[in-house]
Amino acid sequence: RRVALSDSYFRRIEAVEFTLKADDGQSPWLLKDAEIIIVGVSRTGKTPLSVLLSQTQGLKVANIPLVLECPPPKELFDVSKIDPRRVFCLSIAPTVLRQIRSSRLERRNVRALEDKYSLIEESSKAKSNYADRNYIMKDLKHVRDLSMEHGWTQIDVTGRAVEETASYICELLNERFEKHDLHV
Repeated sequence: RRVALSDSYFRRIEAVEFTLKADDGQSPWLLKDAEIIIVGVSRTGKTPLSVLLSQTQGLKVANIPLVLECPPPKELFDVSKIDPRRVFCLSIAPTVLRQIRSSRLERRNVRALEDKYSLIEESSKAKSNYADRNYIMKDLKHVRDLSMEHGWTQIDVTGRAVEETASYICELLNERFEKHDLHV
């Protein structure tokens, strides 16, 4: 017995393909076609959230990491093509972010390599600032400021399951847009 595949199935497949192409800022020219754009500092769960929204809701989602030293793609600021009500900025408590980043550095053996090379070269200042408290505070402030400047919705993901965040975003979209306007 064969079951016919529905339009919503094909829509979800298309959305997942789009989301994977637009993951981690790798295709900024696709931002204009995204139904949702997720931004935030590294390790706030942008990719898992994007994939979940595309798989379960059939939404085309792009995500952009906001890094202190790198300007975001100019396409993100083009309000003639991107509605700021569709941009969601993820934030997280600094202590939690520091734990996550420190753990990631340990898993990737970065700390051991830094220690090894700092012993070899006395003047080496090659330590990563990725999990440094001051850097994290600046990183989070930078993202908050960008969000406020451009009218993006800020969402604190601290202690929140990815499904909760996805549900909250869907609620906001339903409040902001008519059903037929939800999909671009």
